[in-house]
Amino acid sequence: MPSTTGPYTVSPQLLDRDDMRAALHARDFATIFRLLKKYDGASQDRIASPVDGLTQSRVSRIMRGQERIVSIDLIERIADALRIPGAALRLAPRPWEEVTSTGTVPAQPPAVSAPVHETPPAAPSGDEPPRGAEDHSLTVDLDIAVDGWATITYRHDLFNPGPRPLTRLARELWFENTRGPLALTALPSDGHNVIIQRIHDTPSMAKFACQIFPAIQPGASASVGYTCEGGQFVSDHYWRQSITRPTGILTIRLRHRGAASLTRCTAAEEYADGYEVTATDSLTVTSDGTDIIIELVRRDLGPGQAVTLRWDVTRAPA
Repeated sequence: MPSTTGPYTVSPQLLDRDDMRAALHARDFATIFRLLKKYDGASQDRIASPVDGLTQSRVSRIMRGQERIVSIDLIERIADALRIPGAALRLAPRPWEEVTSTGTVPAQPPAVSAPVHETPPAAPSGDEPPRGAEDHSLTVDLDIAVDGWATITYRHDLFNPGPRPLTRLARELWFENTRGPLALTALPSDGHNVIIQRIHDTPSMAKFACQIFPAIQPGASASVGYTCEGGQFVSDHYWRQSITRPTGILTIRLRHRGAASLTRCTAAEEYADGYEVTATDSLTVTSDGTDIIIELVRRDLGPGQAVTLRWDVTRAPA
């Protein structure tokens, strides 16, 4: 157990525990703080006091599940103040890890399982590469208002066929016309919590990841969803959906509100080598009052492919 004098830091014995490693890897600070209290005897105030911007009351709310820590800046401050190695929290090595006072590189704690990214890491020569996540189905709903502002809803029905827990789903969205950074909101998921981690924003593009906890274990499935608002369709009416993992069924559903008629509607499926085939025969078009509804379904898609839907409408009279 660490000394009760001086700023609190996590004990090496606790960092070696499997349950602590799993909680750190998932950035599950409610569990992390409970383990600090249980095994290091650290009070809420002792956990919070070394960390700039963290208070005892906030630690209490986090431990009760009333608040979550998602800010990378705060996660880094916690790692630095409590001396948690960066790799354990899926961060870059912290400055204090690189060189000790004797000029040597300190020993690293046992490695935590790496998160699954869009492209799985390469395996040693002669082995089968680890399999990443698969989309049993991917559904994209586009709800476009009369003035072109849209709400996009994604639903991934994920399956984890690989040997590692799945904790992260990297994504990217882009619009030509926006009203500021795109607004992203995670949807409820049965049995899992999903947090949006923003990685990089520009006025028209958002790179982000869905952090999933508890992780989707090997051989298990889960549904992960999110919405995006703040993008507008002006004159170019198209949606290009890139495929980054094996996908059993892709469904794109489009509702264009306030449309008098549909003047064009085509779809194409593109392969990784640039070869393209028509997908227009997979389109279904209906109307609902002044709304045009388009549905496109494609099956058995692979990484590197893309599906593009194009349409034009005339507006209903005001």
